[in-house]
Amino acid sequence: MIKQFVKDSISKVLEKLGLDQPVLFDVDSPPKPKMGDFATNVAMVLSHEKKQNPKELAEKIVAELNNIEKIDATIAGPGFINIRLDNSLYIDEIKNILSQKENYGKQEIGKGRKVSIDYVSPNPTGPVHIGNARGGPIGEAFANLFEWMGFDVSRDLYLNDTGVQTIKLGESLYYYLEKSLGNDPEFPENGYRGEYIKDLFGVIQKKHKDKLHEMKDKTEIIEFFRVTGLGVLVEQNKYEIGLLGINFKNWYSQTTIQKEGKTEEIISKLEESGHVEKSEGATWFKSPNDPDLKDRESVLKKSDGETYTYFADDIAFHMKRFDQGYDMILDLWGANHHGHVPRMKAALKALGIDEDRNKIILYQFVRVKDGGKLITMSKRTGDFITLQDVLEMGVKPDAFKYFILSQNLNTPLDFDIKLAKDTSEKNPVFYIQYAHARICSILKKSEDRGETEIDFKLLTDPRELALIRELTKFPELLTEINDSFQIQAFPHFAHKIATLFHDFYANCQVLSDDKELSSARLALASSCKFVLKNVLAVCDITAPEAM
Repeated sequence: MIKQFVKDSISKVLEKLGLDQPVLFDVDSPPKPKMGDFATNVAMVLSHEKKQNPKELAEKIVAELNNIEKIDATIAGPGFINIRLDNSLYIDEIKNILSQKENYGKQEIGKGRKVSIDYVSPNPTGPVHIGNARGGPIGEAFANLFEWMGFDVSRDLYLNDTGVQTIKLGESLYYYLEKSLGNDPEFPENGYRGEYIKDLFGVIQKKHKDKLHEMKDKTEIIEFFRVTGLGVLVEQNKYEIGLLGINFKNWYSQTTIQKEGKTEEIISKLEESGHVEKSEGATWFKSPNDPDLKDRESVLKKSDGETYTYFADDIAFHMKRFDQGYDMILDLWGANHHGHVPRMKAALKALGIDEDRNKIILYQFVRVKDGGKLITMSKRTGDFITLQDVLEMGVKPDAFKYFILSQNLNTPLDFDIKLAKDTSEKNPVFYIQYAHARICSILKKSEDRGETEIDFKLLTDPRELALIRELTKFPELLTEINDSFQIQAFPHFAHKIATLFHDFYANCQVLSDDKELSSARLALASSCKFVLKNVLAVCDITAPEAM
């Protein structure tokens, strides 16, 4: 990897000069291409640590860097160092792309390690709303990334299928039973509205008419509606998530966690380690960060002595996976769970789990727009837009994934239906996929031209060189996102590759009478095809060969 070559070269120079390597120094692309391939602030960082003149340090470092083959280093400003590399390094990497093809970029950093990723986690009392759906493409991209890095990945979903919300589902369905019998019932407080509840009642009534007729006790009927309704809605959730091509390895259930005794087991372990306190009749998790039990969400078991909280069950869910041998757990939660993060971190630490083994990423809410008009209501649900609503408006799954992934997770997302449906260059995912399809078309046209030895030295046009340099960044981009979790860098990288390719194609004739030049340009186009396909694969977006 080229960037790593630069970092290693700087480290060797520092060692030779007897300089302690600073903990953090940057090696990045300079602001302008004419400045070089890379720029580093290593002399600036060292000058701060050693109280020395940065330009003098830079002069020493540059002198030694220029003794390394294929490196040309210069000083910029008060002590920044610009580095230009010999083209042969990039040509060698292009050859790697052409030989490794669909495997280019794959690494073994995670070899022998298991990761569980919990994402989407829809509320099983209704359809998958657009907020939950944002977690789908994000989780899938992280799962793909970890697989590319060599990890053994498990795609997991946790169902919050117990508690007051599920009872409200049963009561809402019971309301429609009363209506069907000609009664005039009062709609339950905080019950679930929307066409989907009415439709769900119809499905249950049709399938279980005799059983509903036999039952006389209201509480029994509500419980039947609760359990049966959840079963139908969970299957609907699976269908809706499947519209994005997402298939979970495990569907974990909060109810099952309790029945297995996992929650009570965890409470006992926390009690043994001195992290449980009884107060107001309830059982609390006592965190060192909350010695006075001010955080009321830290209750593990309610004052009735029987009802576990979501917090307690979630701790048990995490420990269940750690006990199954997972080295790391990645949780993708909506931003409304921000208060749950320190609570969960503290509980796992109390149970002996290293903090680095549980990564938690929060993502902000989604608003749906059609052009400039905000869409807030859905007939199906009565109050929120679902994933299925968006797809039925004509948005393709690939476009949905791209627009979800391309936005920083910390930023609220305005999803524009009109732009997502567009089939012109204004739509970035269409623009990227069209680049891949165009390359496939060029390669198909060249099939009858015969084999010609590739002379990459013929690629001297600035547009060719810019494309080459960008393509070779893919392996290091994978490594960087594996460390930083800035998943939005993938779709932006794909768009930049597509832009550079379109510029190259428009200004450098690929197929011409100059067979040697055509051969080199075809090889460059082919390497671009593989990198585009690979980065789209990580994003779980298709790479069509024709459009």
